[in-house]
Amino acid sequence: MKILTSAIENKILLAILAGVVSIGSFQVWQDKQAKYEKFIAGQENNCKVYIEMGEDAVKRSPSLRNFKYNNIVTPGLKQPGINSQYEVDSRYLLLYNKPVSTLPPNTLVYDNGFFKSLLKNGKNPPESLLVKAVSFDLKNQQATVSSSCAKKTFVVRLENLYEEFQPVDRDLRGSSSDLFF
Repeated sequence: MKILTSAIENKILLAILAGVVSIGSFQVWQDKQAKYEKFIAGQENNCKVYIEMGEDAVKRSPSLRNFKYNNIVTPGLKQPGINSQYEVDSRYLLLYNKPVSTLPPNTLVYDNGFFKSLLKNGKNPPESLLVKAVSFDLKNQQATVSSSCAKKTFVVRLENLYEEFQPVDRDLRGSSSDLFF
């Protein structure tokens, strides 16, 4: 009888311990989930800011605007590694003039509807995005860049990277040409 009572007590203690462990595990999981959701919200906000900054750079630049929306290439558009100096850790504009996705299709993004939407093609050129250069591969005409819009760095063609501020715009504004206005 004493053995049976002891076994029952041990099982009750184990059941209580299991309940406490499960509640504790759930609390830890819930805390990690809340931190992850806060992190994702911050990344989404940062990504939107860099998209807005990219779009502002296009709006400020008659030559970039003409390239993006009218497919008119102004001679002298500065592109790092193509016709201008390039610098690691500098910001550049990721800009397309064709209907493609904002981020290259193989880019690893966060599991969230907003980030996944950046991998989808639209009917118009996508929003422009400011990215940070990590490295340049001039032989293959590509650069590795980072952005809050992606989990990891990703590779883009140099032909899609532009200087944020285009010196040619200063020259055009000083001329009597009304091509851009």
